[in-house]
Amino acid sequence: MPDKVLGMTPHKDPTTITILMQEDNIPGLQVRQGREWVPVNPIPNTLVVNVGDTWSTGMYKSVEHRAVTSHSKARLSYVTGLSPHEDVEVEPFDHILVEATAGSLQAYKKVRYGDYRRQPLEKKIEGKQFIQMAKIES
Repeated sequence: MPDKVLGMTPHKDPTTITILMQEDNIPGLQVRQGREWVPVNPIPNTLVVNVGDTWSTGMYKSVEHRAVTSHSKARLSYVTGLSPHEDVEVEPFDHILVEATAGSLQAYKKVRYGDYRRQPLEKKIEGKQFIQMAKIES
């Protein structure tokens, strides 16, 4: 029986970073490259570090990913995400704002992290691209 996608639909993490420890020799994470899903094969004694949407301002790109399971092999993954408190205001670093003003990057506004996390979920945004709610319309 082929691998199947778990209940975790394709998404981008709204955290600052996510750290994943995969079980050796049992793939379960896939990332999107164009229209294809590519497995992230585990490397023994390593961690996968994913930059979340909080910092993906055009300079740092978050990765759309999903979890899959194998019919023939059980696996275990350990995941932790680092996020600010929901009342904290987040905004791009000054050097990113300067580049955005010069036109080389998209500009983003300061937002409360709790609003940033909730709005895309409430609107059921496809692919859960959290960063969209903070873009400054031109």
